[in-house]
Amino acid sequence: MSAPAIPEAALERTLTEDLETAARIGATGQGGISRFAWTEELAEVTAWVAASLELLGLSTEIDAAGNLLARWDVPAGGAAVMAASHLDTVPNGGPRDGVLGVLGAVEAVRILRREGFEPARPIWVGAFMDEEGTRFGAALFGSRAFAGHDMTEALDKRDADGVTVREAIAARGLDPARVGEAFRAPELAAYLELHVEQGPVLANAGRRLGVVESITGVLGYSVTLRGEENHAGATPTEARRDALVGAAKVILALRERTQARPELRATVGRIQTVPGAITVIPGECRFTVDLRPSQPEVVGPTREWLLATVEQVAAEEGLTAEVRCDYDLAPTMMDPAVVAALDAGAREQDVEPLRMWSGAGHDAMVVAAHAPAGMVFVPSERGISHSPHEWTDPADCELGARVLAGAIRRLAS
Repeated sequence: MSAPAIPEAALERTLTEDLETAARIGATGQGGISRFAWTEELAEVTAWVAASLELLGLSTEIDAAGNLLARWDVPAGGAAVMAASHLDTVPNGGPRDGVLGVLGAVEAVRILRREGFEPARPIWVGAFMDEEGTRFGAALFGSRAFAGHDMTEALDKRDADGVTVREAIAARGLDPARVGEAFRAPELAAYLELHVEQGPVLANAGRRLGVVESITGVLGYSVTLRGEENHAGATPTEARRDALVGAAKVILALRERTQARPELRATVGRIQTVPGAITVIPGECRFTVDLRPSQPEVVGPTREWLLATVEQVAAEEGLTAEVRCDYDLAPTMMDPAVVAALDAGAREQDVEPLRMWSGAGHDAMVVAAHAPAGMVFVPSERGISHSPHEWTDPADCELGARVLAGAIRRLAS
């Protein structure tokens, strides 16, 4: 099979130009970008990316889940090497999150085409539908469908206007009953994802590149501590059963635990007292605990520690406690061979990458259940993401794309 004729303009196009073009699609006028699932803005940017890939000689399709799949086919066929991410955003989001992974993959194809590379196995580029879950609360929709998850519950979710995912899919001309046909993950030999870090680790270390070894697990709990409501002025300190004091002790214990263990992060993002009156000692306090362990071996001890700590604090303060687990996702380990390919791609660029873990979830953790997966990070300025102030230096974006190209070259040879 002879290589297709690629227009010179398509080969000369740069990643920086692509990022600037994408940032204009869905621009809010408040400095950010809003592109949500199954909207015209997301369809527009997806169509533009598809056209860019077609100019580079790839065939494209929108699958049954709304994912863009582009294929660089080879005569021998076989399992594919895929590079992908997402094009949707949070409300008024930044110009790098997600989109860099898609456009970086486009740039990687451009690099390989300029080199005259002839892959021994297919190369796929993807843009997954609704990674963020902004509109419907159905996060990772496209990659979950691609990985064969049962999407029945997600299809029934509604947006703020009462529109269901089913209805939104149908409005874009697709059949929601066929979403299961998007299951293609077992056809992959490897999955790669370039992403901005969305945190400060690389920036604080003065490093330009990170190779991800694991994606955090997520343990979510709802904790309720019950004591006794009483008068704020008339009740002596030693006679109080203050539920909020108990919550405060748990929260401080969480901070001490994570300060001593860099492989774990913890956040209490929501707290509520009952009755919530200024002059009444809280008789009940409800709060959430979000735990992010980076390694599978951290999960069990962390879970046990939280339950024991809540029980101990409740006993000390004369409270009763209830702990409910709302979600429990294990950490996802990246494949050693894919990690090695990304590491080699970095060193080929004379960059020593930082081995690290991701505290945020990504499409890669879904696809990794079926295919060897790896991620490469470039720094987020000041660690900012999901914000109009999100920024990564164009030179670092281009470095990430070159590393991605190097890893694809190794894995597809």
